[in-house]
Amino acid sequence: MKRFLIVLLTAMLLATCTACKGGKKTTPADTGTDYLELIRTYESRKKNPAQTTDDPEFDAFLDKVFAEGMEADFMTMHFNVIDYSKFGIEKPPVDLGELKYAFDEENYQYMEDQLKELQGFDFDKLSYRQQYDYEALEYSLYETLASLKYYRYDFLFNEGGNLAENIISNFTDYTFYDQESVDDYLTCLKDFDRFMTDALTYTSEQSKDGYGLIEPWVNYTISVCEGVLNKTEDNEFIVSFDKRIDLVNFLSEEQKTEYKNENKEIVLNEVLPAYQKIEDEIGKYQTKKKMDAYVLSNIDKDYAELTYILKGSNNKNLETVWQELKDNLSYLEAEYVSCYYDEKAYEIFSDAYTNNTGSLSLVGKDCLEYLRTNLTAYYPDLGDIEYTVEELDPDTAPDTVIAYYWPSPVDNYNQNIIRTNPNNMDEGFETYGTLSHEGFPGHLYQHVFYYKSHPHNFRSVISFIGYTEGWAVNAQYYAYRFSGMNNDYAASALFFEDAYYFLLYSIVDLGVNCFGWTAKDIVDYFGEESRLFQFDESTAENIRSFMIEMPGVYCSYGIGQSNFMTMCQNTQAVLGDRFDYIGYHETLMKNGPLPFNILQSAVDEYIASK
Repeated sequence: MKRFLIVLLTAMLLATCTACKGGKKTTPADTGTDYLELIRTYESRKKNPAQTTDDPEFDAFLDKVFAEGMEADFMTMHFNVIDYSKFGIEKPPVDLGELKYAFDEENYQYMEDQLKELQGFDFDKLSYRQQYDYEALEYSLYETLASLKYYRYDFLFNEGGNLAENIISNFTDYTFYDQESVDDYLTCLKDFDRFMTDALTYTSEQSKDGYGLIEPWVNYTISVCEGVLNKTEDNEFIVSFDKRIDLVNFLSEEQKTEYKNENKEIVLNEVLPAYQKIEDEIGKYQTKKKMDAYVLSNIDKDYAELTYILKGSNNKNLETVWQELKDNLSYLEAEYVSCYYDEKAYEIFSDAYTNNTGSLSLVGKDCLEYLRTNLTAYYPDLGDIEYTVEELDPDTAPDTVIAYYWPSPVDNYNQNIIRTNPNNMDEGFETYGTLSHEGFPGHLYQHVFYYKSHPHNFRSVISFIGYTEGWAVNAQYYAYRFSGMNNDYAASALFFEDAYYFLLYSIVDLGVNCFGWTAKDIVDYFGEESRLFQFDESTAENIRSFMIEMPGVYCSYGIGQSNFMTMCQNTQAVLGDRFDYIGYHETLMKNGPLPFNILQSAVDEYIASK
């Protein structure tokens, strides 16, 4: 398989977003099958929960998918697997991968061949578990194949996924398992300048092709570079490395000192100059086009639709997605307003909001343990779960981060890490909400629940970010309900204060990038539709600009959350008193992250069983 780059995002926004580059430049319109249309019309098949006998040939095929996915990129392999030899994985070249501005015909053909091999299996003869694996892989391949032809719009230095910023986590969250992994780390760090030079070449070619960087992206990239360059020997690349090396037990003190010195030399002589080069050159690629040219529907209407299909992990048409967002925001607004009309609820809410009472006063591991032991009011009990809480360096931690979760590798689901920012780890509902999102019953809990069922390892190769982020936002919703406030209106109001903007900004994002909203349209919409939000035109213009600069940045959260809300409401409407939160949430998790149209199959099975 041709090698391609997978740029890892920080865990709070984790997704396997593959920037597949390289190969001969061809006309993307010549790729044949309309995979976007296959996504639009995708229907999940009926499955048999009683069918438990696995097809060994199908699992062997999935073994190959997993191994080839790990062999495609060193960093991907390192973060997903501890002992790669145990899985028969051939260690890929130790570098940061390839970046080429071109339609990747070779990778496209590889994906089509994999899809053809997958579809050669008889779906009805697969076990229940394998049937969900089949559909997850098939849908994921459709997504990748649909995306590859839009390579021209993959910007490396925008705000929503800035390479200069996100690559820092590849190094600061890198785990040292043995001396080989330390050597590999330094080898990758030595590749930093080459990789960033390739990124600038990519951006130069993209600019010549008519897709330069808008001014906010250039300014943001410069600010990222300045943040790194402002420190030398106390730089994050040095401080983080030294702390992790000090903790390992497989090196002598002399070896640790040698590695620290080598790392510092690479950072000072190669990494920092690479950031200086980006800062010096990035302005060359600023476009003269007006920002409206970068409204997604102005770039390409199909590309705009695909973007929100991928962000939301669902294939509903955009009008339906927008209407559900609108309905669910109205629902939460109504609960929020009801709190104000319920004297007791408002008293509880006000006390929690201003005084951070009870569980809302907890921080760090104390808060996570409260969440873990009390989630059983709504979720299955997993008992003790192994995890560690590690503080980010207060001098280098991003200002916007409270905490994030870094998932375990496939061969040790107990290696779970929650990283917290001591600068922002204050008592209060926002910290409580964030830790429920990242920990229990959010990302960490959902990840461990699924991996305790021993799923096939290939599921770590694919990702459905609308599911994972939507799950975590909904976890916040229920976490406030078992926070000890004992009033649903008060809990809803607190959740609304914490997380309403996921829905709100998703509505505006779709309005701007898919429906062509102006600032006046934003003002008019909220003037007519909302009891809580009113915008003047200046504020609306700022919000609109933000959505053009960072399209889709909130939509994995907002559209994912909206899908979970709608699915739950519909299920409760059908089952009435037979609805059971614990059984329902188990149903949502047992087959792992899925697109919502496939997840609906499991919910239908749950309904049929009641």
